[in-house]
Amino acid sequence: MKLTRREILAGLGGSAIGALGMIGADKAYAEAQLTVPLPFYGGFASGVRPDLSPPSAPAGSVIWSGPTQHRRVALTFDDGPMPDWTPRVLATLARHDVPATFFLKGLNVLRHGAIHHSSVGIHELGNHSWDHPDLARLGYRECTDQLARTSSVMEQAYGAKPTLFRPPYGHLAGSSFLAAAEQGLVTVLWNTQMNEMLFVDRPAGIVASVRGAARPGSIILAHDTGQSDRLVTIENLDAIITGLKADGFAFTTVSELCGLR
Repeated sequence: MKLTRREILAGLGGSAIGALGMIGADKAYAEAQLTVPLPFYGGFASGVRPDLSPPSAPAGSVIWSGPTQHRRVALTFDDGPMPDWTPRVLATLARHDVPATFFLKGLNVLRHGAIHHSSVGIHELGNHSWDHPDLARLGYRECTDQLARTSSVMEQAYGAKPTLFRPPYGHLAGSSFLAAAEQGLVTVLWNTQMNEMLFVDRPAGIVASVRGAARPGSIILAHDTGQSDRLVTIENLDAIITGLKADGFAFTTVSELCGLR
């Protein structure tokens, strides 16, 4: 069937109106959500225990970077251990005698924990939740379970519980912060990241980008598994480390960088 120009334009107009309607509906839903009151206790936003009992920790802390008086940085890798890239990262770090901090998913430790057996005493291993949900949307009990299960399986695999926690996606709410503090975990975010998606078509450019962004005390975010664009970091990690060393930076773990030990 052949459509006339008028029919085509009419159809396109209808599609556009339909799309605008969907956008309007989404906006109306989002605005409506802002008027829905949050639960006082136990919800994701609350830093108060659901039963109103006192927290088992007097305080907690969040870190974005370390002291700036020394040219030291901490490389961090999220989401492993996984057999696809983690061994490649470890081999590169070993070639340069560089320590790093790995934030591990509990489920991956359960399945592939042996990958990091030789990391104990060289690298630092932190808690990155059990299966990487958005903890900023979960209540206190769910957050507590996510962190406790991960710390438990890490203790079984490596002989000690972690002392650091990185929330998935960098999302933090009252419930996850409270759960971390009660379990003796310092919450670690970052102030520098690899931004691999910007360098898929020119991968070597990531080296200059990281060198330009690094500052004394930087905590640098990378990943040792996941979507394919993250391979830009893995494949250029040798050059990134060499370049940062040429710029006068030394490498250390997050805890050493921030004086947590």
